[in-house]
This record gives sequence, structure tokens and C-alpha cells, in this order.
Amino acid sequence: MQKPHWRLQFLILRPLKFILPLWSKLMGPVFAMVHPDTLALFDHVQWLRTGQRASEKLQRHQSTISRAATRCEQVFDVKLVKESAEWIVSGNSELLDAERRVHQRWRWQKGHPLRFDCQHWVRDFYSSLVLGDWTTGNMNYLEYGRPRYLLRSSIIDAWLCSLPDAPDDADLHTFELCSMPTLLVAKQNHPLFLLGDSLTIDDAVRFPVLPLPAQAFPVFQDIFYGMGFSHSRALLSHGLLGDAMDAGLPVEDLYLGVASPLTLGTYESDWKPLPLVIPIAVGDALVVRSDYATHPRTRDLVSRLLFHLELKAGGVKDVRIVSMQPSLFTAHVP
Repeated sequence: MQKPHWRLQFLILRPLKFILPLWSKLMGPVFAMVHPDTLALFDHVQWLRTGQRASEKLQRHQSTISRAATRCEQVFDVKLVKESAEWIVSGNSELLDAERRVHQRWRWQKGHPLRFDCQHWVRDFYSSLVLGDWTTGNMNYLEYGRPRYLLRSSIIDAWLCSLPDAPDDADLHTFELCSMPTLLVAKQNHPLFLLGDSLTIDDAVRFPVLPLPAQAFPVFQDIFYGMGFSHSRALLSHGLLGDAMDAGLPVEDLYLGVASPLTLGTYESDWKPLPLVIPIAVGDALVVRSDYATHPRTRDLVSRLLFHLELKAGGVKDVRIVSMQPSLFTAHVP
């Protein structure tokens, strides 16, 4: 078969020089395998957990979302499988992951809405935050594996979590927003209050702690339980505080709770902080992919979060809020 003449090739390829940039501007990334809208519908099902939530968020019919999901499954040769209330991609996701990174870059660079989510524990504190051109998810993660996956996979663009559990990951960059000590709280008639300022950790570990959800704070929990704390009711049978124990108290009143200066309000009014500080620093942190750690939209989001913290926690004792300095955006892994 005779090869096309070079002049014919020139006549065909030269117009593409002008057509492709226009196509990219109107339709999305030039080398994308699916339209950005199609992948967005597919990813929102995984992010928000149900087609109904994706439909409500994107104002699209569920049938449209279903077709988009089928299209992505066919193009990338994967399947969506439901596991423990989460949609998981089954199959080799290498092409899908590459496509997501292209679409994510398009969102960041072209000013399209970015996707923000957070752990359940910080949702209420930041509920009044004005996010500008960011759109939010369910804001209710009780563990760290899923949101970390969504961020690494470029399904979401930013994730608000708690320290010291921010991921240690070269592909992700963490902005510490604030730090504070860990507190123990108890009902105001708890016998540990009788010890006053002489209260020690050795005294406190003799009482059970209200259980934290499994993997809610994996790093924190390893340190905390490693200090000897437990949620076992068996501790109450030892009577280790002797005269300090009040046999008339119900068992429920002898439990301790874990808190911070910003979460004390989540307990009922008869729960008070014990005069004891647990030596584990906690706080809030924003995590983004390292590629976007210095992006102006990241700077804007960090600025909004810090301003919100100053408004709501600027006068709270023992809460240290990070200052908005240029150095905050320089130490990252590209």
C-alpha cells in the first residue's frame, strides 16, 4: 500500500495544531479516554457511596450516572464491586488511575470545582466554613484507609484529618493547622477527681476508657493503648483505688473519655476534664497530593481553614494555631 504523500500529511496534520487546543478547552484533556463529565459521574458514585447521592450532588439522573459507570468499566476494563458499603474498583486500574490524574490536573488548572472531604470528628467544627470553589462529600469517615485511597487515586483533591494520624506518604503533603494536648474527661463525681493535682497516668489507667471505633485513630490508638489504657470493664473489679472508690456509683460513671480542648463540648455538661494531660499531641491537618502543595488554590484553602480556626478557637486555652507563613508551602515532595 502506497504511503500518503508528505503534502497530504501536511494538509491533514496542520489544522490539528489549531483544532486540538480548542477541543481541549471545550471538551477537556486532549488525550483523555473519556469525557471529564463521564469520569466525574463514575468517581462520584465511589466517593459518595451511592448513585442517589451522586445524582443529588451533580443534578443528573441516575440512569445517566449508570451509563457513565458502564462506559468507564468498558473503557478501563474494570468493575465496580460493593464491599462493606464502599464501591471498590476490581481489576487492573492502571489506565483508570492515569486517566484520573489527567482529569484532576484539568480541574486544578482550569478552575473547575475541587473535591473536599474530612473525618467525622472534625465535621461539625468546620461545618460553617465557606469553601468557595470546593465541593464537599459525606464528611463522615470513621477510618483512614478509604479517604487516603480516594486522595491517592485523584478521586478527591483535599482531605481534612486529625493528627497524629495524617499519612506519612511521599505522594501526599500534610499541612498542620493546629495542635493541642490530649485530655481525659470523666463525670464530675468520678473518684479520680479526689486525687486533685496529684493524679497520674498510673492512676488513670486503672479505669476503663470509652471505646473508640476500630481504626478511627490508628496512630493515636497505638500510642494511647500502649500507655496502658483499656476499655475493658474487668478493670473495675480490682478496686485499685481503695477508699477513693465509691461503691455507690454506677459502673457507667466510672468510665473515662478521650477529648481535646476543641472537643470538650461534645460531652454532656456533667463530664469535666481531669487535671491530667496525656502526652500525645493532637490537632487538625489538611492533606493534598504533593503535586498541588504549592498551588494557589491550596494556599487559598489553607488560608480559609486557618482563618476559621482563629475565629472559632483563637481564644481556647492550649490550642496552638499555625500562622500563615510562606514557609508553610515550600517543604514538600514534588
